[in-house]
Amino acid sequence: MKNITGIVLSVLLAVAVGVGIIMYQKNLGISSSLQNSDNKLRDLSEKVIPSRDATIAKLREDLKQTEDQVLELENTLSMKDKKLLVTESNLAEVRKTREDFETEVSSRDAMIAKLQEDLESSQSEIELINNKFTSKQDEIEKVHHQLLDLKGQKVLAESKIDNLQSTYDALVSDLEKQVENREVTIKAFEEKISVTFVDSVLFDLGKATITEEGRGNLKRVGDILKKVKSKQIRIIGHTDNIPIQSKYHYKFPSNWELSTARAAAVVRYFQNKINLDPKNLEAVGRSFYEPIMGNDTEAGRAQNRRVNIIIAPKVE
Repeated sequence: MKNITGIVLSVLLAVAVGVGIIMYQKNLGISSSLQNSDNKLRDLSEKVIPSRDATIAKLREDLKQTEDQVLELENTLSMKDKKLLVTESNLAEVRKTREDFETEVSSRDAMIAKLQEDLESSQSEIELINNKFTSKQDEIEKVHHQLLDLKGQKVLAESKIDNLQSTYDALVSDLEKQVENREVTIKAFEEKISVTFVDSVLFDLGKATITEEGRGNLKRVGDILKKVKSKQIRIIGHTDNIPIQSKYHYKFPSNWELSTARAAAVVRYFQNKINLDPKNLEAVGRSFYEPIMGNDTEAGRAQNRRVNIIIAPKVE
């Protein structure tokens, strides 16, 4: 047992010595490496430190320049800030001015729009006034033409009246004797002349043939009527209320036929003997339905038996 233990111890001791030798050799290698590293470090320091110092100096110089540039930039920035403040102030004023301008422009736009609206309204009113004016001008022109027509009609009427007046005067002059004898009545009213013959001056009792005396009287009237312009001549026959005798019924069944026949006889005389235009002549029979006197006396019936010649301006 003791031998084994001694062997083991011897082995362990041998191992320990081996290990120590190995460790010593390693330490020698490490020391040599450290020495080499120190040498290299020293050499490197000798190279690096001057370069470092120069670099540091250069960096300090660059830093100084940089600081100067920064200071200059700060100064420039400060000036720019001041200018910016001024610019901002100016910009605020410009904005305020712009806002004022925009407000004024907006106000003017509204005013222009209102003026445009008023202008359009005024143009509409002007157009309406122009239309009314044109209409009034047309009316004035129409009234003017009407006035001219009225003046022309007045002149024509005055001419007709003058013509009728001269006709009246001529009839009164030429039939003066018959008027005095009350065989003829001449009246003027409005624009008309009425010449009334009692039947005995023109016809025999109960007949429709014009007597010699009657033709003379009608010629005097006809010669005057030839000088009358634009005349309408109506011949109206009238009778009394005495019935037609039966022996004459074949010719005049009633006073209608007798009064009409006498009016037609006068018209034919004026047309054929005096050459009056038949377009201006008219024959009418009124029988006994328009008496001017009572039919209860011979004198009244004599006045009712008559031929009335109405001379009036012709309606064109």
